[in-house]
Amino acid sequence: MRSTRSIVAGLGVLWLAGLSAPALELGDDAPPLSVKKWVKGGPVDLKEGRGKNIYLIEFWATWCGPCVRGIPHMTELQKKYKDKGLVVVSISSADRNLETVTKFVELMGSKMDYTVGYEDKGAAPTDKAYMDGFKKKGIPQCFLVDKKGKIVWEGNPLLDPDEVIATVVAGEYDIKKLGEIGERAAKRKMEQIEAQEAAMMKYFQAMAESVDVKANRELGEKTMKLIEGDADRLNEFAWRILADEGLKGRDLELALRAGKAANDLTKGEDFTTLDTYARALFDNGKVKEAIETQKKAVELVSASKDVRKEFEETLKKYQDAEKKP
Repeated sequence: MRSTRSIVAGLGVLWLAGLSAPALELGDDAPPLSVKKWVKGGPVDLKEGRGKNIYLIEFWATWCGPCVRGIPHMTELQKKYKDKGLVVVSISSADRNLETVTKFVELMGSKMDYTVGYEDKGAAPTDKAYMDGFKKKGIPQCFLVDKKGKIVWEGNPLLDPDEVIATVVAGEYDIKKLGEIGERAAKRKMEQIEAQEAAMMKYFQAMAESVDVKANRELGEKTMKLIEGDADRLNEFAWRILADEGLKGRDLELALRAGKAANDLTKGEDFTTLDTYARALFDNGKVKEAIETQKKAVELVSASKDVRKEFEETLKKYQDAEKKP
């Protein structure tokens, strides 16, 4: 569980795709989605969706840090454009087995609120058709299919495909224009990510070398400014302040603000963020609030017995602390 809290370095994971597939180009008909099992939602038939649906097809894996990091945004895109016909489909074809994917999707719950399919790692006909067809080796990777059933854009979903999707939804576009829009958005996103990573690294290096919280507050505030509005980053920032054993100093007030901001952005509906926020409340002496927040985290994580047990143990720790005179 804690591995999902780490700051992800890089935007994709390389892996070998196997046998070659016929070459594809933007503007070609989208190959069918021949997945073995629909884990959530589905089935999805691209031919049946022609004329009414736009599809954002992602290839991902549970072990891929960048893929996991992008899940909340994929959910956000699905909700934002659902009424406009967008169907987000994430296909795992690089995981060990179906059980791994099923448990992961159950654990994510509403945080992963779109269609999910699974293919055997060895066969993976859909993966071969798309990934090999475009000679792509890294995940996460997305392909956008318009209402005519044509692949009109491909790229990394972490690099803001929002404007590309909005343009296709609006109906006035061509492939060249979409490519230019995607490139501009990707450049902006990369610059933002690099600035965030640099600020977080500088701050945590400083806190690893000094116990003087006040002296490093300016660096912390700069980081908060750069990651505001990003629930995942805020959650990571707060958790690392609270739990990183390599830090000599901990700005607990800053962690509390970051945790609260992340929880507000996720509307108190994300168990990981609630767990972080509860820890920040507890470490700041707000025990009653920590207990109530941790209770909510326990309720939301019911799909995973192991994580639920961990959260219940944390809750008991907070309750025991409240009983002490």
